[in-house]
Amino acid sequence: MYTLTVKNNYVYDIGASNGVTIKTGTQHVFNNKGSIYFTLPGSGEINFIDLGNKKIEGYPIPTETWGVLVRNHTTEAYYRYEGDGELTAIIDQYGSLQLTTSNGTMILISLEELILN
Repeated sequence: MYTLTVKNNYVYDIGASNGVTIKTGTQHVFNNKGSIYFTLPGSGEINFIDLGNKKIEGYPIPTETWGVLVRNHTTEAYYRYEGDGELTAIIDQYGSLQLTTSNGTMILISLEELILN
């Protein structure tokens, strides 16, 4: 599990899939978090997917045990950590996402949005 702090500097309130609303100009701390997504009016959703100890194929780095995939529009961040994970998500006035961590490794990755077989 990881702790996720969300700071809302966006022009609208942000809704979380667990029913929490983060008002403009405030922040909320989600402790012992698993998967959760946030709805940004006029911008779309930001999805935090708890991977547990499952690794994403094709990405040998990061190497830590526990993982989270963050999907935002057409960009993804792959975060892995040991012990207690710590993520901070800042939503700026334009709806852009800035991610930081104080424990673990985070990289930008690219996953296909649609796969045809």
